[in-house]
Amino acid sequence: MSDQDRTSIHEAMEQQSISISKAGIVTTLQARCSVIAAANPVGGRYDPALTFMDNVDLSEPILTRFDILCTVRDIADPVQVGFLFFFEFEFLIFFLVFQDELMARFVTESHMRHHPSADESHAQQNHVVPNVFNVEPIPQEAFKKYLIYAKKRIHPRMTSVDQEKVAQLYAKLRRESLITGSVPVTVRQIESMVRIAEAHARMHLRDFVNDDDINVAIQIVLQSFIDAQKYGIMRTMKKVFQRYLTYKKDNNEFLLFLLKQLFQEHLAFQRNRYGADRVVTPGASIKVSEEDLKSRARQYSVLDLKQFYESPLFRSHGFKYEDKFITQVL
Repeated sequence: MSDQDRTSIHEAMEQQSISISKAGIVTTLQARCSVIAAANPVGGRYDPALTFMDNVDLSEPILTRFDILCTVRDIADPVQVGFLFFFEFEFLIFFLVFQDELMARFVTESHMRHHPSADESHAQQNHVVPNVFNVEPIPQEAFKKYLIYAKKRIHPRMTSVDQEKVAQLYAKLRRESLITGSVPVTVRQIESMVRIAEAHARMHLRDFVNDDDINVAIQIVLQSFIDAQKYGIMRTMKKVFQRYLTYKKDNNEFLLFLLKQLFQEHLAFQRNRYGADRVVTPGASIKVSEEDLKSRARQYSVLDLKQFYESPLFRSHGFKYEDKFITQVL
């Protein structure tokens, strides 16, 4: 980013105005709106050994004015790929091609569906990506009305908010920031929590900010701040602030990861003992004990697995639970 661009974005976020001097026009325009910015990492690849500030080469005064910092990285997901690692080589290649093929189909289908000459029957076809959570998409017109109503009619106010919790968190965050040598924590983090809490209350069409809104705002700001740190500092801070980061968190994805690890280890053991030809055959089933999954989940303070067994995510991956055993057909 050039010095001129850096000055322009700094003015827009600090003074909420934009100065223009072009074609003989010299004026200042109001910029009271949300600011969404995107930046590519230096060298084209995000380095987790560096801070967010070093990766995108932006100054600290600019970054601290954003409420949320999100790092979007293209990482191979062990939850999806790791389970098929012990299959024959052609099966692994088929799975990886299937994931890329699914994305390609979604893009091409989207273009075909929204083409001006597409007929109505084709435009109403379902998406290629499966609906894992069985939630119907909100119609666009209804969503527009919802946004307009929330923006014009809903203005949440902060009254009975747990101010002591926010104060203690801020003091603890500053202390950990000083100890670990991470990015400095400023009062802007508190202002970010207030804005996000009000936005969360507005999403639920509430006139007042409650404790749930504050807890969600704390979780979002903390997660954003921790993800912007170096990898070593990130791991330390996640342990310190674990109870804030796990507030109302959906553990189904994490439990699915643990379950696939169990199946992966079971496949490796069976393959070493009986050979790949006897273990990996189409239609064969693998069974693991529920107690093994409970034992691993207990290490991460996850105790209730009933919701996971009843979730669409569990069924969509081909798992079945019966008689205290979990089964999957290959």
